[in-house]
Amino acid sequence: MTTDVRRVVALTVAYEIVRAGRTTEWLSERIGMPAHQLRKKLAMQLDFTVADLGEIADALDVTPSQLMPCVHDG
Repeated sequence: MTTDVRRVVALTVAYEIVRAGRTTEWLSERIGMPAHQLRKKLAMQLDFTVADLGEIADALDVTPSQLMPCVHDG
C-alpha cells in the first residue's frame, strides 16, 4: 500500500469502529487479530490485508468497499 492509501484505510477503519460504538479491543477479539497488531495497522505501521478488511467489514456490519479508498483512473 502507498502511504496515502494506508492512511485513508486506517482512518476509515478507526472511524467505523467509533461509528459502531465498539473498541479496538472488541474488534481484535471479534476478528481474531492480536490487539497489538491491530493497533499497529491503525497507526499506519503495518498494512491491512484484503482478508483483514473483509473480516473487519463483517464485524462492523459494513461492506469491504466502505473501508477502501476510491481509485479513479485519470
